Amino acid sequence: MGMPRKQISTVSMMSLRILMLFLGHVLCPHLYGQESPGSPIKFAGIWLTGKAVDSDSNFPIGKRYAAQFGNDDTTDLSKKLLGQVRFAAKAGGKRLVDRVAPDDFVPGAASGKALVMACALNYEHVESIQIGDVKKVLAEIGFDLVICDFSDRSVVVSLPGRVIRTDISKGPVSEAQKKQLLEHIYSNELIKHFLKLATSCGPELLGIKSAAVTKVTILEDAQKVFPPWLKSRAEEYYSNFAGSNFYEGAGLPLLPFSRGNEVVYCAMRENLTDASTLVEKSIKESGNDGVAFVLKKPEYDIELTIPGFLTATASNSPAGKVVQNCAYARITIKKGDMVIYSEKHDANVQNIIPQGSPNTTPWLAYLDATNKLFFEASKRISSQKNAQIKQMLTECAPSSLLKSKP
Repeated sequence: MGMPRKQISTVSMMSLRILMLFLGHVLCPHLYGQESPGSPIKFAGIWLTGKAVDSDSNFPIGKRYAAQFGNDDTTDLSKKLLGQVRFAAKAGGKRLVDRVAPDDFVPGAASGKALVMACALNYEHVESIQIGDVKKVLAEIGFDLVICDFSDRSVVVSLPGRVIRTDISKGPVSEAQKKQLLEHIYSNELIKHFLKLATSCGPELLGIKSAAVTKVTILEDAQKVFPPWLKSRAEEYYSNFAGSNFYEGAGLPLLPFSRGNEVVYCAMRENLTDASTLVEKSIKESGNDGVAFVLKKPEYDIELTIPGFLTATASNSPAGKVVQNCAYARITIKKGDMVIYSEKHDANVQNIIPQGSPNTTPWLAYLDATNKLFFEASKRISSQKNAQIKQMLTECAPSSLLKSKP
């Protein structure tokens, strides 16, 4: 089975559009909102998405490193990440990493300078597939580099990433092996991939319009294939999965999928001098316990429909058979009530199943095909001659126009 690509990308050279946006921020910041490229960004550490009560089941390993639990592992990893951010930063630089504020900086929402950055963990899981007498094991985590503007309680930047590590097992995959793979990712891989995102782009992202996965529809045939851990988090997972591929393939950053009360965004506001005022405001507006957070409404909505998966036998031999594992999706893009793109997409990967191997198709096989589907879809969309799609890319991902050229 082909190994999935690591979904961390580097934005290509700045286009004229980005340069103009950047100069516009410097010369006329009032035209582009309250934040200017010189506004410092407070670093808030590593957080888990979702509800706190689900942390044990969704992040059995990652919860050790999350800021909301405040243990030694958390402190060490967040400090190490911040240390690497500071090491990578350059005085006078134009990247996100160069904007991270000193430790003693405390933003305030009332001041209009209230940018807070965090590493938001979206999911972790381990899958395996048996090939003959060996098992291929894949450990994966998904995360976002998130920047919130607490002057209006909006998410202004969300750069998605995926980190993957594979291993081979001769026998059954033990819980200890799964734990070891995930711990390796957190301890050794997460920081460098987060830095790739933080060093790949600059404040031009704060001035562009936004797109987001706002609806994920999973049909019954697809749900039957999902592993248990995915069934309750399919919307968030597919949002990150699509986002990481769209960012890598087309330079298009997507805002995170949320139901409006993600703990990570609410917790990040505690870095503000006037955090209590924001909590009171949330309670008055929503009538709840103060955890509500208003996400920035995207100018472009991306809707995903996942109908199902298919495995087809391509050939048979005494040694085994060759199968095609296929994934399908419909991707719809809307600007307001207007549909500007709606197409079916599919992709397949070829696998060799030796004689004696199980005939059931594990999720890992379909994962490869889904990964390929979204990456190829991002390329196909970014190469569209449709004027409305071109406008979306110009407004949300100007660098994609350069990427799509030979």
